[in-house]
Amino acid sequence: MKNADMPAMPSGIREDYNNLAQEPLNLGLTKREFFAAMAMQGLLACPGVSATNRHIAIESVDCADELLAALGKPK
Repeated sequence: MKNADMPAMPSGIREDYNNLAQEPLNLGLTKREFFAAMAMQGLLACPGVSATNRHIAIESVDCADELLAALGKPK
């Protein structure tokens, strides 16, 4: 599973004793969805920005993808 598809804030875990693994019970939003929502919130909070909803949505997803790419690079 890619980092972008990992849960942003999982709650609880399910024990799988056969495979010695733990999986989140409630996945909720992916990291990509969460980052895009936060970027969209920031873009919509700017009173001087005049853009279509589609443009804001596209920019929000682009911001999320850039953040995930930066986080995926080694230090």
